[in-house]
Amino acid sequence: MPSRTGILTAVHLANIAKTLIATRPYALSTLYLQFHPQVAANVSCPRALGRFVASVYQSSVTWLGSEVDLRIVTGSLRPNGANFESFANRARPTAVDYLFYDYALGAGSSAGGERCLAERYPGVKVVELDTLGADQVSLPTELDQALEMYRNVVLGGTFDRIHAGHKVLLTQAVLLATERVVVGVTDGEMIRSKKLHELIMPAEKRIDHVKEFLEDIDPSLRYEVVPILDPFGPTATDPDMDLIVVSTETARGGAKVNELRERNGLNQLKVHTIELLDDESTVEDKEDKISSSNQRMDLLGTRLRARRPPPAHIPAKPYIIGMIGGIAAGKSKMLERFREFGAGVVDCDKIGHQLYEPGEECYEQVVATFGREILSPDGKINRRALGAIVFAERSKLEQLNEIMWKAIAKRANEEIRALHEQQGKEVIVMEAAVMLQAGWHKNCHEVWSCIVPREEAIRRLMERNQFEEHEATWRVDSQPSSNELMVQHSDIVFCTLWSYEYSQQQAERAWAILQQDLKLKL
Repeated sequence: MPSRTGILTAVHLANIAKTLIATRPYALSTLYLQFHPQVAANVSCPRALGRFVASVYQSSVTWLGSEVDLRIVTGSLRPNGANFESFANRARPTAVDYLFYDYALGAGSSAGGERCLAERYPGVKVVELDTLGADQVSLPTELDQALEMYRNVVLGGTFDRIHAGHKVLLTQAVLLATERVVVGVTDGEMIRSKKLHELIMPAEKRIDHVKEFLEDIDPSLRYEVVPILDPFGPTATDPDMDLIVVSTETARGGAKVNELRERNGLNQLKVHTIELLDDESTVEDKEDKISSSNQRMDLLGTRLRARRPPPAHIPAKPYIIGMIGGIAAGKSKMLERFREFGAGVVDCDKIGHQLYEPGEECYEQVVATFGREILSPDGKINRRALGAIVFAERSKLEQLNEIMWKAIAKRANEEIRALHEQQGKEVIVMEAAVMLQAGWHKNCHEVWSCIVPREEAIRRLMERNQFEEHEATWRVDSQPSSNELMVQHSDIVFCTLWSYEYSQQQAERAWAILQQDLKLKL
């Protein structure tokens, strides 16, 4: 579906729910809500509409749908921005498909100041959403009474995939500022405690998204958006700060900032606290507040990147999916699900175990390389004894990998061919713990991964395998691939941290996407 952008000029704010709902048939991607100049003339200062802005963002998914990016242009409330000439001279948006008005225009659809907007965007469609006039301003029933504003305002956060809660936090900072807004965007160890932190966007992208949003809603202020690696960022050293914006969740952080500033001989910051927004569409397993964690959970079982062209060196059929995942991450159950959906499954770890058996092609080579002391009394390879040798010396492990990886890849290809030619399987899911290290992912059409947090993997090993904590920890930390590396190589990611039903939903979502992409009939 093509991207469509609209600008809504509103004067009847008391009817905003009805107005926004009326834009839904136009299938917008982005909607800019700006205030008619009459609104600015009837409020004491931009901050007066802070509560209104927060309530609109909170209900925006209900009124507009989750696919619409709503941006409330608070710059249209400032004296230097409260006119149609300023609206038309803003750098963004560069292209607009619809100009919406919640009032009836005068004679000719581009009469008055509205003509400036129509001329700025040639070919734009003008839509009157109501028959009311623009002469009578309809304000929200409750306006903010606190009107004090500050030259320099600071705030911090992760700002991963900007959502309504972020928009409220950033917009409140803008409404409180007269000159400059400083935003610290967390990175490094600061984000590792976040749920599904492996899916958090790179700091550079998050910074760009914050800058773009701020410049969209009020280009009259100066913005400094910087990465921070500790809870304080520029507040520890910048003397030109007046107020810090925090949420109820991070309120203690405001006090800590002031304690540090006092030690550093800097002025104390006023602290403005914002309530977290409730998520009106939340479901079981998710947080009740609007959060990036919920958004990252929504990414599970979906494509993280566009489907790539098939590698030239492998045939289009069967379609091979490489499945990777950490120990105790729930890979086995995921494989069962895809087998039930109709996929063929190749377990490379199981193949590896088989190839150690007497009579298999690797048996004699492994024994010849590492000595007969690795054999049990029954003549089978003692994997624990072999492990003690190869994990004590890296060159020995590389020798073993050289022997085993070639043989495993050969046997896996034989199984793939048999599943396709003899059983008619169009999709093969090939699972291997060492897939990335062995380079087998290059022979797959795409890669899927299954992850859980380190602490959860340790807990599961202790419960399932009756390991002591130190042994479970060692096994988890000795894995060939980190969650971050696996996600980096993955087209689709699953996480089995929550309920069985939620894991099932992820698998069903991924399979439905695959069927649609490949037009499969399984």
